[in-house]
Amino acid sequence: MPAGYRDDILEVLEEQFRDDTRVMRGLIFGHPGFKRINRVFCFVYADGLTLKLPAADYRACLELEEAEPFSPRGSPMGTWVVLSYPDAPEYLDNWQWVEKALAYIITDEAAPPKKKKKR
Repeated sequence: MPAGYRDDILEVLEEQFRDDTRVMRGLIFGHPGFKRINRVFCFVYADGLTLKLPAADYRACLELEEAEPFSPRGSPMGTWVVLSYPDAPEYLDNWQWVEKALAYIITDEAAPPKKKKKR
């Protein structure tokens, strides 16, 4: 399922974020995802859930059998990681990774302030 995404994963995320006013639905690469302060921190892609994590958590997450770097064009993209569990409820059992992404995305490290152009 390389081009699409799993609806069952999306349903788990939608349910978890239903009442969370910090989180909004968005798109990234044409796939459904979730944003905080207009910054995407996770999205459903192919057979998994893609998350933006701080470097230390990225390395720790990659130690999991179910994790791999997000490499849409063959090379890893920053500290984005893909978690792939066969059953959608397993994402709830490992929700700490989503919480880490949610907390990280609002930091300057995750998205440094844009420099103003000189005129």
